[in-house]
Formats: sequence, C-alpha cells, structure tokens
Amino acid sequence: MTTSTKVGKWISKSRWRLYLLFLLLLVLPIAFFAYSVGRVLRHQTETQAVTESTQIAHVSATLVEEYFRQSTAFLESIATRPSFRKAWMEGDQKMVEWNLTQAHGLRPDFAFVSVYDLDGTLRDIYPHQPTILNRNFSYRDWYKGVARQWNPYISEVYQTAVAPYQLVVAIVVPVRDTAGTPVGILMAPYALDTMSRQLVETKLEGGWTISLVDQNGHLSAHPNIDSYAAPIDLSGYEPVKQLRSAKAGQGTFVRDGNNFFTRYEPIQPYGWGVLVEQPSAALQQGVWAIERQVWLLGLVFVGVGLVVSTFMGSLYSRLETGNRFINLSVDMFCIAGFDGFFKSLNPSWQTALGFTTEELMAKPYLEFIHPEDRPATVAEDIRLQNREVTFAFENRYLCKDGSYKWMSWNAVSVPQQKLIYAVARDITERKKAQLQIEQQNRELELRNREVERATKLKSKFLATMSHELRTPLNAIVGFSDLLAEETAGELTDKQKRFVGHIKQGSAHLLQLINDILDLSKIEAGQLELRCENFQLSDALPEVLSTIRPLAMAKNIQVEHKLKTERPVYADRVRLKQILYNLLSNAVKFTPRGGRISIDCFEQEDFLHITVTDTGIGIRAEDQEAVFEEFRQVEGDAGAASEGTGLGLAITKRLVEQQGGKISLASELGKGSRFTFTLPAGYQASEAPPVNQSAIPRLVALGGRGKPLVLVVDDEVPARELIASYLEAEYRTAMAESGTEAVKKAQQLLPDAITLDVLMSGGNGFETLVALRKNPETAHIPIIIVSIVDQKQVGFALGAADYLIKPIRKPVLLETIRKHVPTQTDDDAAILLVDDDPGTLDLLQETLRSAGYETQSVQSGARALEVLSSKLVSAVLLDLLMPGMDGFQVIRHIRQEPTLKELPILVMTGKNLTQEEVGVLSRETQALLQKNGSWQKQLVAEIGRVVGKGKQAKAMGQS
Repeated sequence: MTTSTKVGKWISKSRWRLYLLFLLLLVLPIAFFAYSVGRVLRHQTETQAVTESTQIAHVSATLVEEYFRQSTAFLESIATRPSFRKAWMEGDQKMVEWNLTQAHGLRPDFAFVSVYDLDGTLRDIYPHQPTILNRNFSYRDWYKGVARQWNPYISEVYQTAVAPYQLVVAIVVPVRDTAGTPVGILMAPYALDTMSRQLVETKLEGGWTISLVDQNGHLSAHPNIDSYAAPIDLSGYEPVKQLRSAKAGQGTFVRDGNNFFTRYEPIQPYGWGVLVEQPSAALQQGVWAIERQVWLLGLVFVGVGLVVSTFMGSLYSRLETGNRFINLSVDMFCIAGFDGFFKSLNPSWQTALGFTTEELMAKPYLEFIHPEDRPATVAEDIRLQNREVTFAFENRYLCKDGSYKWMSWNAVSVPQQKLIYAVARDITERKKAQLQIEQQNRELELRNREVERATKLKSKFLATMSHELRTPLNAIVGFSDLLAEETAGELTDKQKRFVGHIKQGSAHLLQLINDILDLSKIEAGQLELRCENFQLSDALPEVLSTIRPLAMAKNIQVEHKLKTERPVYADRVRLKQILYNLLSNAVKFTPRGGRISIDCFEQEDFLHITVTDTGIGIRAEDQEAVFEEFRQVEGDAGAASEGTGLGLAITKRLVEQQGGKISLASELGKGSRFTFTLPAGYQASEAPPVNQSAIPRLVALGGRGKPLVLVVDDEVPARELIASYLEAEYRTAMAESGTEAVKKAQQLLPDAITLDVLMSGGNGFETLVALRKNPETAHIPIIIVSIVDQKQVGFALGAADYLIKPIRKPVLLETIRKHVPTQTDDDAAILLVDDDPGTLDLLQETLRSAGYETQSVQSGARALEVLSSKLVSAVLLDLLMPGMDGFQVIRHIRQEPTLKELPILVMTGKNLTQEEVGVLSRETQALLQKNGSWQKQLVAEIGRVVGKGKQAKAMGQS
C-alpha cells in the first residue's frame, strides 16, 4: 500500500482529520509567507533608506557648500571694491557705511554686515548698533579662524553680543590693500532660523529630517530650531564624531533615548557636516503595516480555510453518503472508458448479473450484450463520445446463468477523461408487464372494434326500424286523420271513437320513435344545434299555444313572468322542445284545478328559466333518477303511467349541450320546480346577415287556376294520402320513381314537388339533384317528405323544405303554402326588391303564407322595368344593393307622376343616419328593421298599407 493511500485512508476515517489537514495546509504556508514577506520588506526598506538618505545628504551637503561659497564670494566682492577699500584705508566713515548698507540691501538674509580692525575691534556695522562700536571681538571663533591665515572662514555657532542674543554663524573675509596686505576684516552673520529655512526645512517624503552641525559639533541648522537658546552640542553623538573626522556613512544610532537611522555627510572645505535622520519606528512602520496586512490576510485565509474545510468536509460527507447510496442502490452504476472496458462498478452489478466485478471488468462490455443489441449499443457509444447524452436507451445484458436481462441506460461522457458515466436499471419485469399490456391493448382494440361494429349495427337497426315503423305509421296517422275529418263519408259515434283511439295510439307511438331517435343522436354526438339570439317572449307563446288546451282540459292555470328583456342564446327549436317537455310533464302530474308558473330571470350572464307546478311532487330518492332514460315519476297508485320515460333525459342533454344546467327541487305532495339555465345573448345592433347561398328564382303565379303539386313516392298509400291532403287547395299529379318524376316535371312544370328519399326505383336525393340541374325545373320548390331524417343533406342539395313522416295535414298544407300560395283574388302583386336570393325567398314565404301574391327582382334597375310594364299594389325595398341602391330607386319612383302614390315599404338591416331617416319618413309608408320578430311586423304593415286582410283569411284556411 502506498503512502498516499495510507494517508487517504487515515484522513477518511474522520471528518475532523480532514479539517486539520486543511488548516495545516493553509496556516503553514501563510506563516512562512508572512515571515518571508517581512524579511524581504525590511531589507528593501533598509536598502531604500540608505539610498534615499545618501542622496538627500549628498544634495544637502552640496547645497550648503554652494551656499557658503556664494556668501563668501559676495563678501569678497564687497571687500575688494575700490571704493570700499579706499574709504576704509582713508577712514572715510560715510563711504564705508554706504558700502555696508548696500551689501545688506543686496543680501538681506545676513543679520548684519560689519567691518573690523585687524585686532578685532568693531569699527562700523549695519544696521547700526552704537552700543557695540569700538568693542573688541578677538575672542570670537570667527576672528580666530580668519586671523589664522587671513583666508575666508565660516565660524562656529555662537550668540550675538546684543539682545536678543540670537544664534548666528559668521561668514568672514579679510580686507586687503592693493598690495594684498590685510588691512581689515569684513564679517556678516546668518541667523540659524534663516539658515534652517533656506537649507534644511525642505519637506521630504518618508519622514526624513536634515540637520547641519558646525566644525565643533554644534547644531547649526534644523527644522523648527530655537535660534535664541543656547547652542545645542552634539559633539558626543556618534554620527557627529564621524563627521568631525571627515567621514561619511549611515547607521542606526541612539539619541535622547530614541533610535534613528542616520546618514552623515561632511562638508569638506568648511569642517561642517549634514545629518539626514529618520526615526527607526517610522522607517519600519510601513514594513509593520504590510506585515499586519499579510497576517490579516492570513487570518482571512484561515477563516476561508475553515469555511472551505467545512464545505469540503460536508462535500466529503455527501460524497461518502453518495458512495454508500450507490453501493446500496439496486440501480447499476458504472464508469466505462472509451476503450470499451468498465473502469468502476457498484455491487449491484454482481447482484443483478451474477458476475463478479472483476469478471465484468476483465472483458469488453460488448461481450456481455445480446448480439442483436450490439449494433445499437455501438452507435450509442459513438453518440456519447461526440458529447451527446443517452436517455432511456435499452439493451439486454448476459447473466451468469445464460439468461438475459433488459437494462435501461442514462449516460453522459467526459471526452477530456475519455470516460462514460452511466447508470442502468433492470427493467426486465417492466418489459414483461409491457408485453402483457400490449397484449391487453390488442384484445381491447378487438373489443372496441366489436363495440364500434355493435354501435353501427345499432344505428343501422334504429334507422331500419324507424323506417319500418314510420312507413306503416305514416298510413295509420294519415288515413286516421282523413277518417276523422269524414272526407270518405260520415262516421258513426262508435267509429269516431275508434278512430280517435287509433289517432291517440299512433301519436303516442310517433312520440316514442322520435324520442328514441333524438336520444340516439345526442349520445352519438350528431345532434345539430343552430344557436342564435332571440327573445324568450317570442318562443314561449308557440309552446303555450300547444300546452294551454291540455291545461284547460284539467282546469289548470298557466302563468308566466319574464323578469328580463335580455335575449337568450340557444337553438330556438330545441328550447321549445325543452319547454314543451317540462310543461307537458307539469300538466301530466298536476291535479285538476292546479297551477303552473313559468319564471325567467337573469343572473351572471345566464338566463334562469323555472317551471313550477302544484302537482304530486317527487320523492327525494327519485329526484336524480327522473333524468335517466325510461324512468318515470310514479303517480297515484293504480294509475297507468303514460309517456316514453325519455322526455326528461332528452331535456337534460339538450340543456347541457347548449352550455346550461338543469336542476330539480321538489317535495312530495307539494309540487316540483324544474330550473334550467342557458347562456344570455346580446342585443344586436344589426340583424344577422342573410344566407348568401343561391336560391332558385320563384316564378309569379297567375291565370292558371289551382296550383299544381307533383307528388313523388314509390308507395301508393303514401301518394294517395298526400293527394288527399292537398285536393282542397291544389291540383296534384303523381310519379312513382325518380325517372318518372323528372319527366313529368319537365312536361307539367308544377308549382311544387313533394319528394320521397327512399324509393325502390332510385335514391330521392339523385332525383333532387337532377331536377336542380335542369334549367326548366331548377326554380320549382321541392319539399322532401320522407321517413329518413337527413335534413342537412336535403337542404345542401337544394330542397326548399324537409318534412319527416308521418306528417299531419296542417303541417303539409302550411309548408306547401310557404312555397306555393293559393290563387288570390287580387289584381296586383307586391314587388319585392332585394339583391339577396335568401332574403327574397324568406319574404315570399312570409307574405304568401299570409295570402299575398308576390313578384321578386334582385336589382333596382330590374324593379324599375317591372314598374314600367306591370301594376303592383306595393313595393317592399332593400336599401343596400349593388349598382342602384334603394335611395336611387325611391327617387326614380317618385319622379314618375303615375307612381307618386305607390306605397313603398323599406326593410333594411342598415344603421340609418338622422338625415336618411328623415328622407325615408317623407317618401315611404313604413320602415322596418331586419331584427326581432320582423315577419309579424311585415305582415301587419302590408295589411295596413295595402288594405287587405289576407292574414286572417290564411289563418282561416289553415
């Protein structure tokens, strides 16, 4: 075992050992670094101090030497002046004084300028000091120095003889005659503070100070020197001793108990010296500051080290925990190389496959993979080596017992290390379950197909049965109606009673068939809803007109309160079916003398419509069941339950398919309240656009007697029944096949055709298409009368209307009248002008059902042509038309003298301006908007303007 392995194992036994290792690795380098930095900085500081102080001392010594030299030269220039020399030798006191005054003026830095005899007696001085004139100063150092060899001399520091006894340094030169013999002494002193200001008070970086000492070791210049105190003797200071010996150097010295780093430099010609000093503490202060920063940084690093060591310990703990989880995991973790061999495996491999990790790592891992899966595995390895990621890759691995297990792989690669990190999970059991699920799905698919086939068979059965039931039922209903009307002869009371039973039974059977078909359509999602905005007050009277006779038979009072004027958004037909189902149930289960109320109110964008009765009520346990198929509320004991049991089930589904909900509140013996909701609509500023699909032009009737209707059906009873219904108002012709129908339509050009869809001689829809393609028959209204409910196909192919057998006589007559009005006695028709064929068709149906003859045109120009050649009783005009609009048509009509009084009614969906309304109010008899219940308003306005009560006549006929 290597040393590193031993150390690693020793450290891994405890987290605290890891912490200690990190601290040692941090603290020892930091301490060594701090010591090294301090040592280097001290050396650098000393070196820099020597360099700086040497430079400063050398420069200072040079400056002082130059200063002394210039001062000496200046005094010599005064002493050698001819005028001064002559005046001194001749005793011309005024001239001497004048020269001294001029010298002081030129050098005001001198404290004074004075002249002496050779024996040292003062003879003149400027500025004047009479008290010391004629005094002898031969005791002064300056006199001794100049008299020694009669050469210029710089004296030691001394105090002046008069107050305030200032410390000065004298510059002395001899005064010579023309032969060079000394005849006097010229002296000028410097005050020490002046010297200090000029020579050593320069502010230096680094805290250095400059001092001058004279030849006797007295301090002669220093920053902030006291020039009025006694001279400071520094002759005992070691650097001064070296200076007096004319030596230069530097070092750390003690003065007055303080350590100074001092550089000393002699000023050779004068015996003076320069001291450049800095306290050792100041010199080392920068070093100490850096050392403190280094140690502070070291402490920060130690803190960071503690944090890092804590993090690393935690990370190590997590890694250790992760390794433990990996070792305990049932998933198989591995590291594989790009060379195709495993590098590391967790124990789960041995548990899953039976091979030891050594056996698995000894061979390329491809040898353990199922031969069929090796190409895919190689391709996946290539993807991984190209930095892609493997997710949920599946292959099979060999087990030691020779079997194979399915593995699901997730893997990533590190190309720099040429390694793949992967984890595999044994999904063998999941594969088996997946195979079972697939098998179950296949079986379920077969069952679904069987269910779908059964559903198709059910639909086919319902269609077949509806046809088989409605065919005989059509004859039963129709001929029983004819018998009841006694068209074939009078009936006895007993026969009338029997016929009534037949009619009642057939009606019940028809309702049952219709309910079953409606329910099957709803369940199959094939129920077609045509939702629109309309007022409930428009739809409710139609339902009440059917319900009131039933209620009156039981003396039941029906009331309704509509508390909102907001329209409802729903399918008008299906809403009436919902109301009819609820109201018929209420009448059915309400005793005589009871009361039924209908309420409507708005809440949260929904209209809530309630139907409340005072009937027998419904038990709480039955209130959910009443909405199920073929479930009925139990009435009085022994009473037979009427109805199909599908009404409420269909009602619930119709409400829900239109976005509403239905609920029931009831108490046994106190009545029931059904409440359903439907989305509230919005008042439209304009009527919805009229269908733009092309509708065949209808020809005007006139001069042919009763209109002719061609009845097309392959069954004789059905043809006879329809002909019997129509014989009072129309002539009829018959055809038993589609081919015969096309031929007779071309020959007879009937006013309308009734067509069955299911015929043995061919499909009725093919006949419809053939009639529409033929220009001679394309305009004839075709009403489909069939057992098959395929309204969408019929209308799409051009049917004018669609009726489902069995049909009642009033329904058939009303439908025929919409398309073929009976012959009128009027001499003139109403001219309809609109560019939209759909609107013209709707207007014709509305007016003809009210007994008016109409003629239609689709442009203003065509309308003017008709008016120029034919008499009309009124014009119904649209405003918005291409080419010539309605306003232009009105203007042309009013310009004709014979048409000035012609009634003009304008019907439009256009939003009119106040100006347009004013024009129309002057030129027309009525203005109608295409919204709301405009049909009733139209008939009323036509009756008012034309003056013919055709509406009442038409109602009497129906």
